[in-house]
Amino acid sequence: MKYLLLFALLLITSTTIFAQSYRGSGNYNRIGLQGKVAFMDIDTKNFDVQGEAGFLAGFTTRGNVYNNWGMVYGIDLLSTAVTVQTTSLDQLTSEDTQYNIIGAQLNLLLSYNLIANHLAVDIGPALLINSKMKLDNSSQSTNIVSGYTTLTASDIQEISRVNGFGIIGLTGGFEHVRLMLQYQYGFTNILNNLNEQNLVIDNNARDFKGNASLITAGVVFYL
Repeated sequence: MKYLLLFALLLITSTTIFAQSYRGSGNYNRIGLQGKVAFMDIDTKNFDVQGEAGFLAGFTTRGNVYNNWGMVYGIDLLSTAVTVQTTSLDQLTSEDTQYNIIGAQLNLLLSYNLIANHLAVDIGPALLINSKMKLDNSSQSTNIVSGYTTLTASDIQEISRVNGFGIIGLTGGFEHVRLMLQYQYGFTNILNNLNEQNLVIDNNARDFKGNASLITAGVVFYL
């Protein structure tokens, strides 16, 4: 994680220098601070998963490239959660079991201006470097995941730590402040690391596959 923070610092420094170098040149190029509400979900047949709300916050740079085309890149810190259905061994009842996920996301988006400096469509890839899916309540660690006989809530925490996403979104507003709405779909298997955990305690604990998605909405303030 310390290397990720170092990389983030270098990226922030470089984007600031890059943005400053274009001021007064007639080109639109600004560094901004952004915050977004994020709703994360995991599309999988292995578990009964429900998405939960979280947030993304970080730095971004938007600049013109050619005519109506531009480039957006930056880094966000992420904190979100998902809920998995499990069964308590004590009461034999189904209950929500929440997992927290934190991480950092790097993005590089191509932007097309529908209205110059005011409304744009953004599309491109992003890379999420995330933590494990950490149990929010340790007392639920021995709960059995719904659909299994011996697979516990604690067994499914070690998800894949690096995941790729595709992003499409709209950004609109004024020169110094804009609103944004984005949809992100994970094209990598976020549960793939579970296939390497040798979870032979349950005969059904195999062939884990899931794709994460994020719906985000927020605001960016350009300096």
